[in-house]
Amino acid sequence: MRQMVGLVQRRGIFYFRRTIPDALRADMPAVLGTAGPGIFDESAPVSLKGRRAGREFWVSLGTQDEDVARDRARRLDGEADALVRLAKRRLALSAQPKLSDLDDTVLQSLVATFRHRKLAADEARRRGADPLSREGFDALGREIASREAELRDANARGDCTATHFDHDAMMTVLDAGLNIAFGSSADRRLHLAFVEAELDVMTIIKDRHSGNTRPTPSPPPKEDLRMDAVSRPKQERIEAPSPEQILEGWKTDQAPTEKTFYTFSSKVRRWTAFLAERGVTFESACLSDASDWKIASLVDRSAKSVSNDLYAVKAIYGWAVANGKCPVNPFTGLKQPKAAVKGQRRSTKRDFTDAEAVCILKAARDRTGYRRWVPWIACFTGARISEICQLERADIITSKGMHYFRMTTEYNHEGEGTETSDMKKTKKNLKNHSSKRIIPVHSRLIREGFLDFVSRSNSRDLFSDATPDRFGNRGGNATKVISRWVREKLEIKDSRISPSHSFRHRFSTLCKNFGVPSEIRDRLMGHSSCDASELYGEDYLIQRYVRRWRRFPHRLDSHKSLVWEWVGRQDSHPAQGRPRPLSKPLFLHALHFVRTCS
Repeated sequence: MRQMVGLVQRRGIFYFRRTIPDALRADMPAVLGTAGPGIFDESAPVSLKGRRAGREFWVSLGTQDEDVARDRARRLDGEADALVRLAKRRLALSAQPKLSDLDDTVLQSLVATFRHRKLAADEARRRGADPLSREGFDALGREIASREAELRDANARGDCTATHFDHDAMMTVLDAGLNIAFGSSADRRLHLAFVEAELDVMTIIKDRHSGNTRPTPSPPPKEDLRMDAVSRPKQERIEAPSPEQILEGWKTDQAPTEKTFYTFSSKVRRWTAFLAERGVTFESACLSDASDWKIASLVDRSAKSVSNDLYAVKAIYGWAVANGKCPVNPFTGLKQPKAAVKGQRRSTKRDFTDAEAVCILKAARDRTGYRRWVPWIACFTGARISEICQLERADIITSKGMHYFRMTTEYNHEGEGTETSDMKKTKKNLKNHSSKRIIPVHSRLIREGFLDFVSRSNSRDLFSDATPDRFGNRGGNATKVISRWVREKLEIKDSRISPSHSFRHRFSTLCKNFGVPSEIRDRLMGHSSCDASELYGEDYLIQRYVRRWRRFPHRLDSHKSLVWEWVGRQDSHPAQGRPRPLSKPLFLHALHFVRTCS
């Protein structure tokens, strides 16, 4: 079964699994115990909270449905990312000399920051995207009363543990970069001040719960509160790197392809333009900004396009946070937009009909170069347009009387001295490892004169008339040219048609209906897994069902329900009329519509 990283199935149940770095394992139980709502989703079916992690996170997702498991695993992976970053910060802080005393100015600044965090968290809960339900509102009231009673008892007894392991208190100290010795006078003094501050905050929170408006004060100015900053003059602050500098750093470190870097850069520019409209910088963006961008983008863009945007920008932020260029990743925990049809796995694109295929193939005969042959090769091989356009003469192989295409990234180095500048710019790429394959040349292509076209070619590249795009791929521009031709000249304008990909869908459907085994179909089409083939093509043709029905014994004709049950289980009942294997070559499946092209 095709599974995502971190998704494991045991006895039918899916589990989330992720290894914890060695250096962080000792501190992870304490991090798990203090991580608060900024990391964990309390309403989710499963959570990492409370897990006593040793070497790894291992959580049952409580489902046998792979789609549900994937959604839950992605959320847990985001929680794990936040925990690992928090543990790394604690580890880095522990390497600094411990502080046993605090200046009054530093203490007051820490308390002001703590108060702001508490009030901002309460406001976010009440002013979120969805209003509190009646049950949630009542539960919040009970939580406020319980917390206030705990704080009053702690304040009366001089017990600082009520805030010592509080998430907001811990993050306040971490953000200040202070390594305060546990149990020291500074530690006790600070957390007792936090207890008193939270008691004051409770007054405002109870007012809000009663319906009164109590805005959150502005956050205190950020100051460098590290231990060595108290005794030294403050140095000039280094400006945060720009998005362009972060992108260049990511490019140097990760070495993406030129096209990937271009795509990610365009999505980051779209994100920064959105932030500029609301006066927010790249490094100060928060989860609310990311959520607003997602919602605004869905107004005029598809869910898939928005999902790709979120993935790319989140990846850039992930690298920036891991390398100390940004404090947080605002896309951590943000859910991807749902598809237009919930649970839909099959492609929304449809096959070419017989009439459409005949129209395209006949019209292509009047064209030259890739415009003539790409539609025909796509129809009789199911190959991707990018794979066809990068073929070289040496990729058309003849061996023992058989002719076949060789889909590969290898170049033919013969005649390198005569290459033109355009030829040097071209690149050969395949989508995945399984795309490297061979495909027989259909007899119809031979009768159309394809091998003669190959023998007459004077260029190394078979379709040198297809201009390479900015990334060196001939398929990019060829796809646009063929698409415009199909839409404008042939007037095939159905939005469900992909002019450069519907032949691939059609090939998959015909293979299915003419008995081509699934493993052969996957190899011909270059699928990386058997699941991928299910996303291509349409269902069985009605003629296939009718043919199966008529072969069934006449004594069951009156029992149609049994007949259709047999149709669904025909492979497991070879004695009840299983059709004999086809004796024709695999690629004669297209003759039922190609004859009309003659």
